Amino acid sequence: MKLIADSGSTKTVWVVTEEGKEKGRINTAGLNPYFHTFESVESVLIAELLPFLVPDHIGEIHFYGAGCSTEKNNAMVQDALAIYFRKSRIMIYHDILGAARALFGHGKGIAGILGTGCNSCYYDGNHCFSKVDSLGYLFGDEGAGSYLGKTFLGKYLRKELPSDLDQAFREKFNPSLEDILDSLYNRPSPNRYLASFSAFLAPNQKHPFIHRLVLDSFLAFFHAQIKQYENYRELPVGFVGSIAFYYRDILTEAAREEEIMAATILRSPMEGLTVFHSQPRDPNA
Repeated sequence: MKLIADSGSTKTVWVVTEEGKEKGRINTAGLNPYFHTFESVESVLIAELLPFLVPDHIGEIHFYGAGCSTEKNNAMVQDALAIYFRKSRIMIYHDILGAARALFGHGKGIAGILGTGCNSCYYDGNHCFSKVDSLGYLFGDEGAGSYLGKTFLGKYLRKELPSDLDQAFREKFNPSLEDILDSLYNRPSPNRYLASFSAFLAPNQKHPFIHRLVLDSFLAFFHAQIKQYENYRELPVGFVGSIAFYYRDILTEAAREEEIMAATILRSPMEGLTVFHSQPRDPNA
């Protein structure tokens, strides 16, 4: 059996497959190594994953993770998994490769991730080539949930929201400046905190103010990420992630404005990855 994982900053989806068919699905906390230690990864595995499967039955693990972009980060995740999955062949990949494989299989295209964070790559059907670093929620993540939340909170704190939005937001959240700063500087996962305000933005995305804010965020994503690829107008551009999925109408509008050929939009790459790993074409697939 194979265990395929799609891990973002917020959550990890684990799917057990056998002969290409899904046998079980488990959700755990996200395991981004930039926000975890070896010990905290291990604690998530012990508490949230291992009680629901038999490690010795897993022959292969394909782990796609946000933050799995350096040898050090990959080794931390791999070493934690290897403690419990002693009989498994373990492969660690960057989540952008998972997005590309899910969107295009073995075809060519430009893949974009829009979830809590953002990323992109050109995919030639086998390998990913990135032109720009994501830079995370402090310096980048244009178009992602953390960026939407940061932009919206800034306008809220500066009293730039229309009165109807301001009232609706206060009725649902009503955060003070002290609450916001405490969550950003003194509590874990500030990127997830910022992205959590999409729970207010998404249901109100037809409001002209929010529509403009989201549209501008996606235009910033296209400028910072997608338009860095010389052939971005000739290739299909696909998207993976909750932000891409829930704001897909505005994302498609932004793509049209930038003359970008928007292709598939997936909430999660897992369905495509299950198919991909049922028909491997190379030893690492």
